[in-house]
This record gives sequence, structure tokens and C-alpha cells, in this order.
Amino acid sequence: MSNIISISPTLQSKLYMEQLQKEGKKVYNFGLGQNSVKQPNLYINLMKKYAHKKEYTSSQGIPELNKTLKKMYNNEKTSYEILIGNGLKELLFVIQCAFKGKIIHVNPSWVSYKEHIDILERNDDLIEIKTSIENKFRVDLDVLDNVLQEIGDEPKMILLNYPNNPTGTCYSNKELESMAKILKKHNCVVFGDEIYLNLSYNPKQRSLSYYIPELVIRGSSVSKDLACGGYRLGWCAFPETLKPLFAKCCQYGSSIYSCAPVPIQYATQELLENQELCKSYVGKMKDLFSHIIRELNPFLDNTKLKYPGIEASWYVYLDFKSYKDGLKKIGVQDSIQLSNYLMVNHHILTVAAQHFGDNSLSLRFSLVDFEFDLEKENIKDVNIENMKEGFQELCTFLDSL
Repeated sequence: MSNIISISPTLQSKLYMEQLQKEGKKVYNFGLGQNSVKQPNLYINLMKKYAHKKEYTSSQGIPELNKTLKKMYNNEKTSYEILIGNGLKELLFVIQCAFKGKIIHVNPSWVSYKEHIDILERNDDLIEIKTSIENKFRVDLDVLDNVLQEIGDEPKMILLNYPNNPTGTCYSNKELESMAKILKKHNCVVFGDEIYLNLSYNPKQRSLSYYIPELVIRGSSVSKDLACGGYRLGWCAFPETLKPLFAKCCQYGSSIYSCAPVPIQYATQELLENQELCKSYVGKMKDLFSHIIRELNPFLDNTKLKYPGIEASWYVYLDFKSYKDGLKKIGVQDSIQLSNYLMVNHHILTVAAQHFGDNSLSLRFSLVDFEFDLEKENIKDVNIENMKEGFQELCTFLDSL
């Protein structure tokens, strides 16, 4: 057990889950963030179709995919250059490596943001802005303004994940517009981590780039809305105003990974060109998770747990502060201890807030413990009994405190 705890939190969950399952024990898997919905059948067939493709290409991708992505992102306000890599995580590393200046993280944030800073030994360049459940994990714009003011004329970049992992929240368009004014005022580059943007439950959800296109690098991948995390294909769209940074990232990408897998690029390009299929698939996915959330909400509403609401994807970020005294009596005083306690004693797998740069007594629950084929099955037939049992186990534990 001690060896498992020392590794990354998501891998910890996966390995411990496999260990328990081998022992024939019931496991409630809320730990992994992988979309468990079956990918489009067309995508599978296209992977077979292009399996023979094996030539090298550049970090800007095969011309066909580069052109398709430009068509997706280019608009009347700006045109984009495309960087393609083995998933968005790799590209985040490249950008945090290539950008010279202060780097701002808004916490809680995805675990890899800080891990990359640690690997690059750039903690002196890192500025972290804390958010909390009290303001639904929105960055305080006065705080942001003051932080940027203190940095002054030095180059600066903020990593902004919206919708957010781990909290499941997303800035409204009005909030994005207000934030954009401050970022533009201080000429702050934005890495817009939009990997969950297509899974926002607001049908009119905009990108921050709508308001300040000249400052926003837009990042996404096939991992979440196309349910293909293991395919490892991601991209970043750089506005023409950031060409020097784009050129440096291309150089770093070429040196680090050469190119993303070529068969996957061809398959993805043809899939993305089928806009109706993609739109239908993502729409059904949002309907599916909306249904799952409605089914599971009653369990949470019968507790004293607090959470900001789920505005996108499948994450719910639960605050256990109301149970602090009871948890203290069983030796649990922080989120890592809480996550470990639930894992060992109740086989409930989660990810602790501390891994996301948040010191609150919170845990991230991923509502993906099921299998489902969007193209064949009725949404109301999705089997989420294991998640219901997991939440019931959690409620029983909380009642005992």
C-alpha cells in the first residue's frame, strides 16, 4: 500500500482498484478521469483504414489535419497556427518549458500543471492564485489585477482551465469578458485549456479567445469529448500575434517528440471533417452525463457535503468541511488522509484536493464508473448501479461520524 501511495494520484487509484478486483472485492471507482463512453465506431474503422501510414511528419502535424484544425479555429478576428502532440499534457509541458517569464496557475488546477513546473525547476517563476468554494472556484478579478500589476512589464502567462478539472465549474461568458479586460490591460498571455469546452452544459458557452483572441492559445484533444484518452492526440491553436512563441514550441516539440502518431492524425482529420457525426456524438454525451448527474444528485443532497455544482463533464468536487470534527476523531485531518481512508476502509477511490494545489478538505469524484455505447444504447438504460452503491457507502460512512 505504501508503494502505491507514493506514485501519482490517478495511477494510485488505478493500481489499487486492480489490486482489490484481483482479490474479488467490490470497488467504487471515482478516481480516474478517463471518459468511459465508447468512442465513435467511425473512429475505430478509420484507425484501421490508416494503420499503414508510418511516415514522419512535423510537430505541426500532417497537412490535412493542420488544415482541418485551422478551419475549426480561424475566424474573422484572427487566424491560427497549429501545434500537434501526443495529447494535451505533452503540449502543456512544451509551452511551460518554452515560455520565458512568470507563469500563473489558478488553483485548484489539473495535477500536471504543477508537476511540469517541478520537473522544469521553475518554481521561482510560478505564481499561484487560490480560489475556494465560497466563490464557486472563480478567480477573484481584483486579486488577478493586483497580481498582474505586481509582475509589471515582465512577460507573463496564465494557465486557465475552463471548464475546470477538478471542480466541474466553468466561467460564464460575462465572467470571461470581465477577466479578458484585465488580462488585456496587462498584456498577459493565456493558455486556454479547453479540453472540456465542448462538454459545457451551457449551449452558448464561449471561449475566452472570443474576447481577446490575440492573447489566447487554445488547447484541446481527442481525450474527453471524443472519449479517446489513450489515442494520445492533442493540439494547440496559436493566434498569429504569438508566432514567436509558436515557433519556439515547434522547435521544442520537434526535439522532444518529433511528431504525434501519423495513423491517428489521419483518422482524426477524417473524423473531424464529419461535423454532423461529431456534433451528434458530443451532444448525446452531454445528455448522458446530465442524466447520470441527475440520478446521483439525491445522494449528495442528503448529506452536509458542499459542492459548487457541475457545469460541464463528469467531475464533482466535494467539500467535507462540515464533517471536520468527526473526521478528526478517526485521524483524518487533510484531503490525502481522507482519500486514503475511504480507499482502504470503504474501497471508494477518489483524488485528494491537495494534488490539485488546494488545501481544503475536498475530494474529486469522477462519475465515469460505467460502460456505454452512445451509438447503440438508450441513455436511460445506462448502468450506474455501482456509482449509486458507492455514494450510498459514502453516505453511510458520513452518517457514522
